[in-house]
Amino acid sequence: MTRYLLDTNVISDITKPDPSESLLEWMDAQPDTDLLFAGPEGPQSLFKGRILSFDEKAALLWARLMSEGRAAGKPRSVLDMIVAAVAVANDCVIVTDNEKHFSGLEVLNPMRTSQ
Repeated sequence: MTRYLLDTNVISDITKPDPSESLLEWMDAQPDTDLLFAGPEGPQSLFKGRILSFDEKAALLWARLMSEGRAAGKPRSVLDMIVAAVAVANDCVIVTDNEKHFSGLEVLNPMRTSQ
């Protein structure tokens, strides 16, 4: 079973008056318990209260991701790497419309119609 951590731009899209049809179709095909987001509180799902926290494991991963980006001459966004670190720490695929922000990490973009 694959779990998915929704990036902020995905959550934002589903609240628009005219959300992405391909995103809605993809989300509808997933069990609610597998759709997660990052937050300050511990394990709860987007639709059933499932929030993944930025804990010590995620903090260490975040530091590594930030360091790797800097060492490669490609500084990374602090907030994007918090999402990435929480996803990696909890064995989740990052669901985003900004794949380039998560280069080198496991991502899925259901907003692309070719998926």
